[in-house]
Amino acid sequence: MPVSVYIPSPFRRITAMHERVQVEGATVGEVLDAVEALYPGFADLVYDSDRHVPTHINVYLNNQEIHELAGVDTPVSEGDQVAVIPALAGGAGGRS
Repeated sequence: MPVSVYIPSPFRRITAMHERVQVEGATVGEVLDAVEALYPGFADLVYDSDRHVPTHINVYLNNQEIHELAGVDTPVSEGDQVAVIPALAGGAGGRS
């Protein structure tokens, strides 16, 4: 079942600059693993050393954060969209 995966700008160096990739999988985790199979190094960007999605990476299934669902075990269906979004940091800093 094909699923579309949105790849954010900072991660596109791994995916040959593709913004979206089509992969197959039965769960969000299988989908992420399928992207890793196509583009080695992708998993290093979305998983921590324990193979969990860290808090600074948000993964969405059809605009719903997977931590609100079943995490990487959340089932996917044909035509679903997965988005991987890294948290942004920054601020005004010390302006004078």
